[in-house]
Amino acid sequence: MASKGLLDYRQSLDVVSRRRYDEKCALIDKIEPYQLDKTKWSKDINLWAGVTCADIFMYLVNFTSAYTVEELKCYKGLDAYNQFISGWVRDVAVYKINDLCLHTARVMHSQRLSDTPLTPWIIIQTDGKVLAAHCNCMAGLGESCTHVAALLYSIEATVIVRNSKTVTQEKAYWLPASVKGVNYSTLKDIDFTSAKTFYRKPLIVNLLEHQ
Repeated sequence: MASKGLLDYRQSLDVVSRRRYDEKCALIDKIEPYQLDKTKWSKDINLWAGVTCADIFMYLVNFTSAYTVEELKCYKGLDAYNQFISGWVRDVAVYKINDLCLHTARVMHSQRLSDTPLTPWIIIQTDGKVLAAHCNCMAGLGESCTHVAALLYSIEATVIVRNSKTVTQEKAYWLPASVKGVNYSTLKDIDFTSAKTFYRKPLIVNLLEHQ
C-alpha cells in the first residue's frame, strides 16, 4: 500500500520517534507497515476490526500519549469526519495478525488533491479496541491526526453496513452449518399443508396423498 518513498520511512525518524515507532510495530510481530508487501493486504471487509463510535472516542480522547503521558484529547473529530464523508479516504485495506488487524488507507489532501496521498495505519483488536496508530503527515507522530481519525470513521461506517445485512442479502444465511444448500421446487410441487393439518389425518391417508 505504501509508495516507494515510504519504504525507508523508519530511517527518516529521529531517535525518540523511531523508538516509539518500533514499539508500535512490536505489537504486530515487528512488521513494518510501510514495508509490507502489497499482496499481503486484503480488501475483504469481513476481516475488518469491529470498530464502534465508542472505540474511536476512547482512542482519540482518552488514549494515553506515549510522548506526554497524558490523554490525547483530540477533539478534531469534525474535521476528520468531513474528510471521510467527502470521500478523501480511499483504498482501505487490512492485514490480519492473530487477533489484531492492521488497517491502512490512502487519505487525500482536501486542499491539495494533486499532492501524494497520506498513508495512516492503525493497529486494532478484532473487537474494536484501538491499540496504536501512525501517519506520515507532519502531525502523524502525535498518533491522533485527522487522517488517522478519518480512517477510523471509514472503518466504523463500513462495519455498520457489514453488520446490518439482512438474511436475504446473505446467500443461505439461515441454513444450519450442516446443510450445504436447498433444492428448488416448482410451485405446483410444493405442499402447503400446515403441520397441524397434516398430523390430524391418519398416517395412511397422508402417505396416499403424498405419493
